[in-house]
Amino acid sequence: YFVGRGELLDFFNDLLDLQLAKIEQTASGAIACQLTEYIFPGSIPMSKVNWEAKADYEFVNNYKLLQKAFSKHTVQRHVDVDKLIRAKYQDNLEFCQWLKAFYDQSGVVREDYDPSAVRAKGKGGKKYNELLQKTAAKHGSKPLPAARARGAARATPAPASTTPRTTVRPATTTTQKTTAPKPRTTPAARTTTTKAPLKASENRNPPTVNRNTPTVGSTQPTKATADAELVKKNAELEAKIQELETTVMELEKERDFYFGKLRNVELMLQVKQDLNFEGCELEGVVGSVFKVLYATAEEDVEVAEDGEIVPNRTEASADLSDALAAEESEAEA
Repeated sequence: YFVGRGELLDFFNDLLDLQLAKIEQTASGAIACQLTEYIFPGSIPMSKVNWEAKADYEFVNNYKLLQKAFSKHTVQRHVDVDKLIRAKYQDNLEFCQWLKAFYDQSGVVREDYDPSAVRAKGKGGKKYNELLQKTAAKHGSKPLPAARARGAARATPAPASTTPRTTVRPATTTTQKTTAPKPRTTPAARTTTTKAPLKASENRNPPTVNRNTPTVGSTQPTKATADAELVKKNAELEAKIQELETTVMELEKERDFYFGKLRNVELMLQVKQDLNFEGCELEGVVGSVFKVLYATAEEDVEVAEDGEIVPNRTEASADLSDALAAEESEAEA
């Protein structure tokens, strides 16, 4: 589902009357909810969508609505909430690419759809619309997408000439050839020629060669030998693929482990910055950073609301997507 960043932003801005400038602005899940409600009218109660969501748990509530709509309409798509709420470019880009592909496949067109009115039903939807209006007023009318702006700036090519081309062929004159009558020959004037008999060596037929008969010393492998070689090569390739898959899984685990450390340090510094570093000492901050960096997988830590580093609770670190699935199964039961 590869779609460029600019094309995705133009798609959401044009269809839902938005002013998105970054893919990361879709991390709250509210835009995904509105697009899903556009494809399946009434599938999501837009009054429950939070357009002012800023915290992770507020994002999760929006994704709960989205996941319920997918389950209701049997949409086979796993929503990785843990990754999307981090507001990272790559994760949200892939999800937005899938959303656009899903919309294109649905073929839904709603002529009387008012995106602003639908957003206004949700929590903070009116304020969100006012912010969009201020942004549009600040920059004038809605700017052209980058691709269209570049195309409009180019000079228009000169119109092609509509005069039909005519080709004049030179006139050709035909001259009638006159041929003199051939003299008739009398039977007496005719001469008969006889061919000499073929020699014995010339009368022999050339030997026929049977191309299907294998020659002596031929190294052409038999069908059984060729099949055995293919089976052997297939087994070798499968072993290499298994080895590569194992290596990739280990690298992904290591990547996620160190990314979690970086994310914890970032959150800790953001919290302390919001508090203007009140009551923070340099040694304490450096010690907290080292505590995050040197923590092993078994000693996993997390950042508390006050910016302090505390041990990670098993319940809090559970996968949010699995929690959503569990809630849905309990509700159905």
